[in-house]
Amino acid sequence: MAYSKVALSLIILLGSSDDASGFTTCRSASVTKQHDTRLHSTTAPDDVSTKNPLGGVDSFEEWFAANSSSGAQVNSIKHALFSSNSLRGLEFTSTKSSDLSKVAVVPRKLVLSAPFSDDEDEQEGGRSWDTNLSVKLWQECTKGKNSAYYGYCALLTRGANMEQKQTYPSTAPDALRHWTSTQKALLETTENGKKLLNVEQKQQEEWKQKYANLNASEKANMSFEDFQWAMEAVHSRAFRGDFGALDGGEGGPLRKIASLLLPLSALAFGIIYASDPSMNKFYIPLSIVAAAPVALTIIADSKGSKEAVMLPLIDSANHLQEADSVIEFDPSVDGFVLSLGRKCLVKDVDDGRERAQVCISYGVRKDSELLLNYGFLRGVSMDGIKSDDGDVDRSQIRQRLAEAFLERYSSN
Repeated sequence: MAYSKVALSLIILLGSSDDASGFTTCRSASVTKQHDTRLHSTTAPDDVSTKNPLGGVDSFEEWFAANSSSGAQVNSIKHALFSSNSLRGLEFTSTKSSDLSKVAVVPRKLVLSAPFSDDEDEQEGGRSWDTNLSVKLWQECTKGKNSAYYGYCALLTRGANMEQKQTYPSTAPDALRHWTSTQKALLETTENGKKLLNVEQKQQEEWKQKYANLNASEKANMSFEDFQWAMEAVHSRAFRGDFGALDGGEGGPLRKIASLLLPLSALAFGIIYASDPSMNKFYIPLSIVAAAPVALTIIADSKGSKEAVMLPLIDSANHLQEADSVIEFDPSVDGFVLSLGRKCLVKDVDDGRERAQVCISYGVRKDSELLLNYGFLRGVSMDGIKSDDGDVDRSQIRQRLAEAFLERYSSN
């Protein structure tokens, strides 16, 4: 669901009962990971069809289990389909609140990472963090099973990497960059809609410039469409944290908790674009909200390295703003640990069967950012949207999103 999620609390509120069946009544509005759509195309390749939302899961589970000796753990959660089998996410398989702690441990060796800095001059090779991480992700995905990250790539590509396919399904198919001109025109009736379209255009221009700055070898193995696929995956899934323990350093046991991972897309959208004077008050508050969690990060000293990381399995969870999820880097296991609170469990009922979907919080997000980088809006359900052949109708989804956005900002 990216990786653009954030741990909002260091305390897991499990309550006094050992029963975790008390679901939250609100639903995740995320539709960012439920469909496969090729970039710049209205249809997905047949082998990674929208009718195969669990594509790549078997390869991922094989890969993750094979790394159990390195500390990979999954407890009481599994990949599953929700919302009438159209939404991929994680299911909580236990009814005990004691099982909400440490549902996933992702060892550092399974984590793609790149140094993070707000100043591009200070970054690896003088390039932005998202460029470096995107190039690394693409290179790994094109290696097929020869990649040390092949299972994670299979999850992102719905298995296309395992067949050495060079066309991968979008990880955020309804993000604004995929809308047609006609669909985008629906947003032009409000000032905020126009501003959002302007932000999307600027983002595309920046990504094209970043691609142009790649070296000849990188561009020979990666088209702009490939680069855009990787950038989208990074911006919808990457976390940022001050993980000093990744490379040792001072701090001792106080480094045990390095949590409150700020979604990097929030930084990119809030800080870079909010600085544009044309965005005025509609976007300025977003940068403040986006930056706020960093001040709460518990770090023993100021020498910790800043890393952008992609966390397999953890980023399969969909978004619920109220979810009391906690993501930590724990040096004692040399890995990232996900723990849940009661508010992370969302009731899902299909064919009379009640299950608990696992959600984590992306933090407080403006509708503008959700449309730009994720392709959904809080509180907007996509239930009932089907095409004549029973598949999901992308045009109906985008029309519903546009109408909801217009209704919320019709006076602006």
